[in-house]
Amino acid sequence: MRNLFIMNMAVKNKIVEKILQSDDDLLLNEVKALVGLTDRDFGSDLPNEVKHAVAKAASQLDGGEGIPHHIIMSEIRNKFSKRK
Repeated sequence: MRNLFIMNMAVKNKIVEKILQSDDDLLLNEVKALVGLTDRDFGSDLPNEVKHAVAKAASQLDGGEGIPHHIIMSEIRNKFSKRK
C-alpha cells in the first residue's frame, strides 16, 4: 500500500512538473477541463458603460472601422524610439 502511495506521488509530481514547464495552450486547457476549472467571465463585473463601449468598439471593428494592429504598433515604436 505504501509503495502505491509513493508511486502515485511520483506520478503526480511528474504531471505537475510537465504542466509548469508547458506553454502549450491546448494541453493546459485540456488539463483545466479535466480537473474542472472554469474561467470566470471578467466581463460580468464590468460597469454597464464599459460593456456598452466594448460592444460598440467590436461592432465598429466588424464594420471595417478601426486601425490595423501593425499600423498602431509602428506608430508606437516610432513615437517611443525617438525619445531621448
